[in-house]
Amino acid sequence: MESLLSAPISSAVQEPYGTAQFKSYSDIDSLKTLKVVWDFNFADPKSVGFVFNNVAALIKATEDYGPHGFHPIKVVIVSHGPEVVLWAKQNYAKYKDIVDRAASFAQQGVKFEVCRNDAAALGFKPEDLDGFVTVIPAGPYALTYWQNKGYAVMEPGATLPTKPFTEFNKGDTEKP
Repeated sequence: MESLLSAPISSAVQEPYGTAQFKSYSDIDSLKTLKVVWDFNFADPKSVGFVFNNVAALIKATEDYGPHGFHPIKVVIVSHGPEVVLWAKQNYAKYKDIVDRAASFAQQGVKFEVCRNDAAALGFKPEDLDGFVTVIPAGPYALTYWQNKGYAVMEPGATLPTKPFTEFNKGDTEKP
């Protein structure tokens, strides 16, 4: 008699581990509202543009799969690093695509908060920044506040965000 460990895998399986299945969360509506705060602290301000793809994906997935309540998602972005230069009116032309995308998110209800300390260190006062951002006392203070309000903290700045294709995975996505 064969043990489970030595039994052959079904011939219906195309590869050693079968085929993935798409599933959403069947109990998603029990959550009422998804709450997330993004921790922005990027050496390269342009990295924000890549992370905005994740913000857009979260908003789209919530629209498509729920929860389906009155306010199904609440998103806050706390900016407290070198990327604060993005929100300075004087830099609009340089970062137009990113700033316009941020303004679009703000119109959808995403809150943007900028650390007063980092803004000041970079030479900016609240009146120097775009009108859709709010200046808050300190980045860590804001992150602690939102986490204590039940928001999940997303920390894309813990490692430098990269483009989807890198020297390490460029051959891994080619179809056979």
